[in-house]
Amino acid sequence: MNRFPAWGTVSAAVILTSSLCLGSAWAQSRDENWKRCLDRNPDLSIGGCTAFIQAGNEPNENLASAFNNRGNAYDDIGQYDRAIQDFDEAIRLKPDLTEAFNNRGIAYNGKGQYDRAIQDFDQAIHLKPDDPEAFENRGIAYHRKGQFDRAIVDYDQAIRLKPNDAAAFHDRGIAYYEKVQYDRAIQDFDEAIRLRPDYERAFDSRGNAYARKRQYDRAIVDYDQAIRLKPNDAQIFEDRGIAYYRNGQYDRAIADYDEAIRLKPDYAQDFFNRGIAWRMKGDNERAIADYSEAIRVNPQYALAFFSRGISQFFLGRFDASASDFSESCRLNPQYAYALIWRNLSKSRSGNATLAKSELVTGSATLDKDKWPAPLIDLLVGRREPAAVLKAADHEDADTRRNQMCEAQFYLGEYHALNNHPNEARAMLQRAEQDCPKNHVAFAGAVSELKRLPH
Repeated sequence: MNRFPAWGTVSAAVILTSSLCLGSAWAQSRDENWKRCLDRNPDLSIGGCTAFIQAGNEPNENLASAFNNRGNAYDDIGQYDRAIQDFDEAIRLKPDLTEAFNNRGIAYNGKGQYDRAIQDFDQAIHLKPDDPEAFENRGIAYHRKGQFDRAIVDYDQAIRLKPNDAAAFHDRGIAYYEKVQYDRAIQDFDEAIRLRPDYERAFDSRGNAYARKRQYDRAIVDYDQAIRLKPNDAQIFEDRGIAYYRNGQYDRAIADYDEAIRLKPDYAQDFFNRGIAWRMKGDNERAIADYSEAIRVNPQYALAFFSRGISQFFLGRFDASASDFSESCRLNPQYAYALIWRNLSKSRSGNATLAKSELVTGSATLDKDKWPAPLIDLLVGRREPAAVLKAADHEDADTRRNQMCEAQFYLGEYHALNNHPNEARAMLQRAEQDCPKNHVAFAGAVSELKRLPH
């Protein structure tokens, strides 16, 4: 989402000095090489710059520009180390070439070496204090380090120097979004769109901000516009699919995930998302198929194993679900819910003693003062049901609703495992009534109530 200009800072208007006595054929070849060196096609640029550099007979200023341009071409194709070598040479030949410092910073940013990138942007700003792109690029580096306030200061300066820069407004909006200041983010996305009405990223980002505010219909309007502007962007279809899902429109969500998968078939997240939507529609077989595809694409996808385990559990395949939860625990030992569901699955498979032992061992390093620790205490016999309900209470209404929902469901499971069908039914009915419809505990309560004896 963030913009690191690869070409906007390149000095394309350098004056090429040459000897008039070298002949028109040489001059024509030289000019053709320079023209290719400036081309935005990376392959053409690399070839043209290389020929220009190897020809010799050029002053340092011209060679520095050629190395700088070739560095940008290498950066465009992700060859950051080769790009940095060229920027190093450009700086050696012309130590005050602001663009080379700026572009080397961009390459270091591409390598994830943000502190090194910031050093180069600092030098670019020192050489040219009124360069808005250097401020914006430094802001992006701070942003990627998670220093959002520092990033915003640099975006502010970039906007002051270049008030019609839609990308700077967009990037500042993303920083406010990360700070959970969604209204402030939307203001910046509004301005980015005003300055550039065809800016699909700004529409997508504004949609994300509205979605975080739970204004899903408004978010979908923005995603629609982003898709009209860029109909082959899988990410936008995914974002709109998530909004439809959260709005309870599961069929529309699945249609968007279908398109996202068509556009980007090697992206595990979209298979996972579609699996969740199928589960919400009650089709656990199709959900399992999608989770399996997500795992095929990314065998380290702990949450896909977990979710496949959930669907296996709902279908009564407790051995299969226990296997998936065990793999989820192996991949992410700190995920408490995988530990809890492994316990439930193994207990249902007749391995209650092993299930309890594994839960005690697996949860030993978890924070005992944070939810869902009370649920683990319940299942291993360290806490009574009434104490779990008390622990679920919270001053924040949303947190209280979520924790009370989970307490009711897992108390239902606890009573079912302990052969208390009436108490189990009462708790599961409360979970079915009180849980948000997109919460796994709601689907679990519906599934378990069908399984309880009447």
